[in-house]
Amino acid sequence: MGEIRLTIDDRQITAQDGQTILAIARANGIYIPALCFLTRCSPTLACRLCMVDADGKRAYSCNAKAKDAMVVRTNSEEIAAERRAIMQAYCVNHPLQCGVCDRSGECELQDNTLFQQVAAQVLAVPDCDRKAVTWNKTSYDPALCIVCERCITVCKDVIGVSALATKARGGEAINDSYKESMSKDSYTIWNKMNKSLIDHSARGDLCTDCGECAAVCPTGAMTITGFQYSSNAWELERIPSSCVHCSSACHLVYEVKQTGIDNHQKKIYRVSNDFHFQSLCGAGRLGFDFANRGAKKSSEAFAAAIAALGRARAIRFTSLITNEEILLLNKLKKQLKIKLINAEAYELSQFLKAFSGVTGKTLYSGSKEAIGDFTVSIGIRLSNDNPALRYAIANALSVKKGAAIDFHPIGDAIIDTMNKNLLPLRYEAGAEESVLGALLARFAESLPSAIREKFAGFSAEQLEAIDKLAAGKTGFTLIAGRDLFSHPRAANIARLLGLLEKYSPFSVLISPECVNSLGVALLADLDESAEGYTVGYGTAGDFELTPFGANGEDSLDMPSLNQQEGTVINLDKRVVPIRPALGYDGYTLVELANEILGEEYERTVELTLDLPFANGGFDELENHFGKDGSENRGFVLTPQPTASSDEFDPPAPIKLGGAIIYLCHPIDGFNRLIAMSDNTLYASEEFMTKHTLFEAQSVQLDLGGVVLTREVKRDRYLTGEFAFLSVYDGEVSGYRFKSATLTKG
Repeated sequence: MGEIRLTIDDRQITAQDGQTILAIARANGIYIPALCFLTRCSPTLACRLCMVDADGKRAYSCNAKAKDAMVVRTNSEEIAAERRAIMQAYCVNHPLQCGVCDRSGECELQDNTLFQQVAAQVLAVPDCDRKAVTWNKTSYDPALCIVCERCITVCKDVIGVSALATKARGGEAINDSYKESMSKDSYTIWNKMNKSLIDHSARGDLCTDCGECAAVCPTGAMTITGFQYSSNAWELERIPSSCVHCSSACHLVYEVKQTGIDNHQKKIYRVSNDFHFQSLCGAGRLGFDFANRGAKKSSEAFAAAIAALGRARAIRFTSLITNEEILLLNKLKKQLKIKLINAEAYELSQFLKAFSGVTGKTLYSGSKEAIGDFTVSIGIRLSNDNPALRYAIANALSVKKGAAIDFHPIGDAIIDTMNKNLLPLRYEAGAEESVLGALLARFAESLPSAIREKFAGFSAEQLEAIDKLAAGKTGFTLIAGRDLFSHPRAANIARLLGLLEKYSPFSVLISPECVNSLGVALLADLDESAEGYTVGYGTAGDFELTPFGANGEDSLDMPSLNQQEGTVINLDKRVVPIRPALGYDGYTLVELANEILGEEYERTVELTLDLPFANGGFDELENHFGKDGSENRGFVLTPQPTASSDEFDPPAPIKLGGAIIYLCHPIDGFNRLIAMSDNTLYASEEFMTKHTLFEAQSVQLDLGGVVLTREVKRDRYLTGEFAFLSVYDGEVSGYRFKSATLTKG
């Protein structure tokens, strides 16, 4: 696309060919009202408020593409009158309950009614009974709904579920005389609003409670049930931060105020997002209540922690940690001559080394924000491991008219029905190398033929389907998940993936498991294993430094991630800040380090300047989106060159038998903060039928010497003869597919 120049309200503006008038105006700070438009979604023209004069003709700016030398007027007298008429239609029978409405103070209907100077109502039609309903964790009050269809659009174009649709309202018909007396647009809006309401569609059972429908609602029609009637919007303090639930580390805003009249301690009332540019999953939006409350300082407990570190042979820690804390752990390791253990991040670090040994660069090239119009995912269960990636794919499928292939042994009801241009290809667990080899045979055309011929290709039927999807596409992204770097042959898989990055059109995007797995893999001086007395930081140990609340003399409170400030590295290789939403009165890791190292750090983020890729201090990091959608959040790491070769081993799939159990995250349960082991075996209907199981039945699983007793629960998203355990079950690790012997209780 080339550059064009146009004039909007006497301002000369440079833009990209193909952009809409509305997008250009917003990027340049020119206000055009729009109640139905969402930046990342296809335009619906549901509200008609975005009308402008473009070269002397009426146009809807959300849908109209700008042209070179175009002259646009956004607010002539004629357009202003038309918008007022539309707002009058929107206000018919709208309840006058702004004083108690959850959206009051940030309601776009309020804002536009005032902005369009609607001071009188000349329209009337009898109202009908519209009862409020609750869908899972979202409440819908149809009396407040203006049927802008934002909720429907975002669920379809971003979330990829299409769980919402319009239904008949059952109201009395509008008198035909209004059709002659009203303008065409205002009558269309009023007629539609009088006929329709929002309802869970036939796909409502696939709703994952992400809450994005409530986030985009311009009125108080859709709200998160737990927030209803709990606070006025203007009372809440907004704290921009980053989500700590998965490696996407999405931008979010904690909204806090005091708990009550008699309790001035701050409380998170809700989490919001800049929905025009980024969405949140249910974990980010609803899983915020995990702070370590009630922690107090005790000199005896502090001394016990210092003594424990003094006798420790290792510190075992999770990736729910900031980059600055990683530097402190490295310093403690050197001073105390101990080992640092993080099995999941160690797997990733070794995988990245093998990958870069082929590509010649320390980091992969792909990113979530740059997902193109042809995406392949392998080794990741998108709905469970990283919904933000699923949203990015769904958005590319819908808005970019893209195509995608999901390679995974286990079926997913959401993925399988998300879009006609998404092809689910299921393979046997353990055959990941063979799939990558087939991708190399098909797409790595610049790979020397002597090497490419060593790989078996797809079947003729598969190849025909894949070629049809890939035809005409220009932006190729390959997403790789933890199935690959936990695999017994992970090093060779990494090399095959490196060959795809190097010789095919794919940009590879590796999806780490936890919020800062990539930061730990890049920064921590990790060891593979350790024996002896262990201090656990955020995990189990002989002595525990815990954000889950100290319990006994062998533990010391530590702050949770929503009580800390620091940085993490997300899957886009972006160093982003997290900021504390809530207070904390206990000790921190920096205080322990000061005692042992003889340092005098006052804040953990003083170490931000010591990061090897430092780009200024913590307080200088931005954390917001620009008006044009630019992601002004921290900074992106630059890959460094490394030595490389094309060496690899032939694929050698592993075979699994018995009942196949998968280790993954429950939906919206991405870390130990909110996904503690619940003694559950999540099973597909097919798995339950094959093994003659019923809901809530107790079963015993023997996973090669590890014996677990679990209660069966059907997972409505899971398809195929599989069951899964939470990765935070705590007793199993390694490759995510396990052969199990099942005994019914």
